[in-house]
Parts: sequence; C-alpha cells; structure tokens
Amino acid sequence: MDNKFFMHRIKRTNGTIEKGIEVKDTYDGAQQSYHAYLGAYAYGNNVGTDFVSCMITDMSGMVLMTETWRATAPEPEES
Repeated sequence: MDNKFFMHRIKRTNGTIEKGIEVKDTYDGAQQSYHAYLGAYAYGNNVGTDFVSCMITDMSGMVLMTETWRATAPEPEES
C-alpha cells in the first residue's frame, strides 16, 4: 500500500477558526503545502490572523513536522 501524507491546517482570523486536512501523495508535496500555508497566513502576513497551526502526519499517525504561530502584542513604535 502506498503511503499518503496529511497536512493539517488551522487558522484564526478575526475570531473565526478555519481548519482542514490536505492529502498529499509525497512528503515533499506535504512540505510545500505546509510552508506555503504558514507563509501566507502566519508571521503577520495576513491582517486579522492571530493563530496558525500546521502539522504533517503519515498514514501511521506519526507526526513528521509541526509548527504553531501566535501573534504577539505589537511592538511600540519609536518616535
């Protein structure tokens, strides 16, 4: 049986939580999706998003990668 990889994704934007799981045929494909999702929504790249979590698992349930980003309070502006 071929192995499949699952990219789990959760984000909260303006208080609304969205979630999903993408099924990928390769680990590379799952990694690309993982990094693209974090790059699009985490690290302050999406206005109103304050929480993003991604994880890659395989068919045995083993966690291969995981990262969770939470927004912090904005830095005070220098005058």
